[in-house]
Amino acid sequence: MNTNVWTDGGAETQREALKLEARRWHLRHQPPARMEDWLAKRRELLAAIRDAAGTFPERGPLGVREHGTVRLEGYRIVKLSFRSRPGLRVTANLYVPDGKGPFPGVLGVHGHWNQGKLAARVAARGHVLAREGFVTLAVDAFGSGERGTKPGAFEYHGSQIGGSLFAIGETLLGMQIYDNMRGIDLLQSLPYVDGARIGVTGASGGGNQTMWITAVDDRVKASVPVVSVGSFESYVTERNCICEVLPGGLTLMEEWGALALAAPNAVLILNAMRDTNPTFHVKEMIRSFNAAREVYRLYGAQERLAYQAIDLPHGYWPEMRRHMLGWFKRWLKGEGAGWPCEAPEPPELPEKDLMCFPTKRPKEVGTILEYTAARGWEMKQEFLAGADRIDSRAKARELARLTGATAFGGVRRSGVAVSEEGGLLCERFTVEGASGAMVPCVLLRARGRKAGRVTLVADRKGKANAIKRHEVKALLKRDAAVCLADLRHTGENAWMAEGVADDHDSSRAVLWLGRTMVGEWAEDLSAVRAVLVKDHPETQVEVLAFDETAIAALTAAALGVEFGRVTTVGLLHSYVVEGAKPAQAMSVLVPGTLKWGDVSLMAALADCPLTVPSAVRPSGAALTSGELAAWRREVAGLKRRMR
Repeated sequence: MNTNVWTDGGAETQREALKLEARRWHLRHQPPARMEDWLAKRRELLAAIRDAAGTFPERGPLGVREHGTVRLEGYRIVKLSFRSRPGLRVTANLYVPDGKGPFPGVLGVHGHWNQGKLAARVAARGHVLAREGFVTLAVDAFGSGERGTKPGAFEYHGSQIGGSLFAIGETLLGMQIYDNMRGIDLLQSLPYVDGARIGVTGASGGGNQTMWITAVDDRVKASVPVVSVGSFESYVTERNCICEVLPGGLTLMEEWGALALAAPNAVLILNAMRDTNPTFHVKEMIRSFNAAREVYRLYGAQERLAYQAIDLPHGYWPEMRRHMLGWFKRWLKGEGAGWPCEAPEPPELPEKDLMCFPTKRPKEVGTILEYTAARGWEMKQEFLAGADRIDSRAKARELARLTGATAFGGVRRSGVAVSEEGGLLCERFTVEGASGAMVPCVLLRARGRKAGRVTLVADRKGKANAIKRHEVKALLKRDAAVCLADLRHTGENAWMAEGVADDHDSSRAVLWLGRTMVGEWAEDLSAVRAVLVKDHPETQVEVLAFDETAIAALTAAALGVEFGRVTTVGLLHSYVVEGAKPAQAMSVLVPGTLKWGDVSLMAALADCPLTVPSAVRPSGAALTSGELAAWRREVAGLKRRMR
């Protein structure tokens, strides 16, 4: 059966709505014209970044350990690790010029080269800077290089791996900021480094890290973010990494604000004219540069903010290293006028020679999934061990805030196109919710049968996939009324580019706007239910939700949407990861879930019958019957604690 409602497609309306919303937020953020206004805004932004990025614990001893030295002409490379947070060590290479110093110090952060600090293009900056009299600390970003899930198996740290941090109230962006702050601590602790002359540079994701550490840590006196600066508006619906996502970021600020927080310290932006990612287009960078320059003007420091657009593709190329070197010589050494200068050709060493742990990695070099699993388990146990009564109304309000599910209320329905297919009466229509989002629906029922009870079906892969499910086929065989709905960004509403991981771009987009896919889907389910009840008085609407949409169905019920029953298939039973990469799409990400409770609390808050015939772990493995029974007891226990 053809389940389409729209003859010429409507998915772009979803994307354009997000882009229009992003544009409105962009226009709300304008640079102030007075210094006192900027200083007040600056305090507000720094507090907001800290709150959205995660936790920044008190900085303890670094516990630096050396793991070998590589000697080269005029400098040496010290392989070392240092403690960032309890139980987490950062692997790094320290490039040290010969001589007593004190030398300026530079923190080198890498982008999405899976080998991290070991990649030749990343290591090249350390070689060049050391030869020119800069001590350079090249660090592995959390989850990359030697800090990946499996020792020696370099991997991409984004997507579901980096996204797993959201549940424990952290972000990969914030974890990187804190690691980089600790890297600066290390540089300042070295007797041969002048701690008052610190620089940072990196490309792509490393350029993003460069911008954020420069924004929040005024010890950075000069920085060079490369092929990374655009606008937060352009992030919405375009592609970038979860390590570059600040939840609700565009509701707080535009990218010019992050650049302006560095003022009056020196920032040189390098972008590539042949960059294929619209997020980093030169025109987007210039928009942010122009606004940030207004703040630099308040300081009388316009010459400390500059940009260059270079006719190259995405990357940190030799021409960019020349610009970087000239900028650091001016602002960290007081040499020259900041123009590009000749840079020595760097050697290319075997990656194994630069590894801190080429054979066996110690447990303290923890991975993202290990860290998230341990913290998630601790949070879950603390919550379950509580003896206090649970205020269900307060928890529901918190859940609405976490998911961004607030647009309930008035809905509209388009005209209904009626046909008969396969012996079933088929009604096709579109529901428009309170947010303006459009949900195409197909209502199937036996001719002459009143829709006294309708099962609303949600599937992340859309109506066309849902109708193939054996649970849906069984309902139709029993002459049950079934309403198939494509929630936002699914089915006919799916707008993600071909080849992109499911829900990657849409999930990131709504996170930037301060919402979640779970929240949006909960709103959509509520809107479709309201239309069904309005069109068919006395109708009881039940929900059958598969996989990722099951979390949304529980959320809607927990927030008071009156379903006759919620049935979930393949429900994610907990946000506590177990050391394996989560199998669910990024649409399940809800920042702070485990600080609030867990999926079992959503189920306990649902004020309707709940049927869970199957559930899965974050790894995708199905729960055994015993484990599912234990989960149901957990839900029942939470219900008993409610008032």
